[in-house]
Amino acid sequence: MTAEPGAPQESAVKRIFKNAGALVSGKGAAGVLSLAYLAIAARTLGPHDMGVLVLAHAYAMTVAGIARFQSWQAVIRFGTPMISSGKDEAFRHLVRYTARIDALSAIVGVALAIAAAPFAARWFKWDGEVLGLVYVYAIAVPFLMGATPTGVLRLFGKFKTLGAQMTIMPAARFFGSIAAALAGGGVEAFIIVWIASAFANGISLWALGWRELHARQLAPALIGRTAATSDPAWLPFMLKTNGVSTLDLVNESAPVLLVGGLAGSAAAGFFQLAQNITNLLAHPTNMLNHATYPELARVEAEEGREKMARVALKSAGVATAIAAPLILLFVLFRSEIAAAVGGEEFRAAGVVVAGMALYQLVRITTVVFESAAVARGKAGAALLAQSLGAVGLIAAMVLLLPPLGVVAAALALAVGRLLMLAVLGFAVVRA
Repeated sequence: MTAEPGAPQESAVKRIFKNAGALVSGKGAAGVLSLAYLAIAARTLGPHDMGVLVLAHAYAMTVAGIARFQSWQAVIRFGTPMISSGKDEAFRHLVRYTARIDALSAIVGVALAIAAAPFAARWFKWDGEVLGLVYVYAIAVPFLMGATPTGVLRLFGKFKTLGAQMTIMPAARFFGSIAAALAGGGVEAFIIVWIASAFANGISLWALGWRELHARQLAPALIGRTAATSDPAWLPFMLKTNGVSTLDLVNESAPVLLVGGLAGSAAAGFFQLAQNITNLLAHPTNMLNHATYPELARVEAEEGREKMARVALKSAGVATAIAAPLILLFVLFRSEIAAAVGGEEFRAAGVVVAGMALYQLVRITTVVFESAAVARGKAGAALLAQSLGAVGLIAAMVLLLPPLGVVAAALALAVGRLLMLAVLGFAVVRA
């Protein structure tokens, strides 16, 4: 991940896109698999049962996101100078600390998922059989977390490894969906497949992260006492970034839940189909974010705020230029794309596909500037941006979904992101 001090601005941008490209290669494969398993599920289940499936998964993802600490950011933020200066024992203690935070988060996540399931069942009108499977899904919540190993792999530049690992969950869903469809399974069978894929994802991520630590002789002892002391800055940083990530759920998993609650399961099925289709655009944006944060943290530390802001702005501009032609294609062929993936029952989702594609233009710049704000240590500003964005998104959803239907979801997402961008932009450029 690291580069020579004093490297020119262009090299930082190139490194960002090189690392993002390594992740995109895996995420691209994951995106294709995701479309494939979604098509199988949509054609097997239809809009309503498809909606039930995606709502059950969104519920588990939301609970996991609320409980999960973004300890991967702490591994990078505080681990980078430790590795650079050869402070191996301090780094081991940092990883031990974040891994224990992850374990505590997992326990809280399972308890929260089980406790809130009956309320979710009433909101989404789940029957008893689906509710029983949601309880089982709660056990998989810890496997939807993996912050510490993610931070370790990013810190040491193992973006190709991360890219490959990202294909495990969609591959499990793809082959599981084929089996479920051939066996004539209903929504319950698909939920079981989704649960199994979560287990495969979590186990593989922790195994890869710990293998990297062992290879570098940096794996800590997780049990027992240690003479090392924790930096008092670690927990406040993680609390702030956890607040940011929790609010970011409003832009990720919560929209599906709001659509399902306010417009019904079929509308949630339409929205999820559009979201998965346009994830072919969103995945590169996510990977740009993952690759940008470590590089911007380095530029901020070595070359200052102004250089880091220029790198962030250029990265956002290049990413937008790359995405624009693809977005145009999604808008022009929206209905054909929706029907090709989900079947004729989903042709009406074309307008949602167009809206979600256009939303990516706003999202690209926002994710880069969020990374830049956190790289500057402005986690508080990122938290404020997420708070305003969450309020704007929820308000827009509540106001627009009843009269406009599911098509309003993309507009509501854009409203929230624009509010975020205003705050993040100010945090990045101010002295």
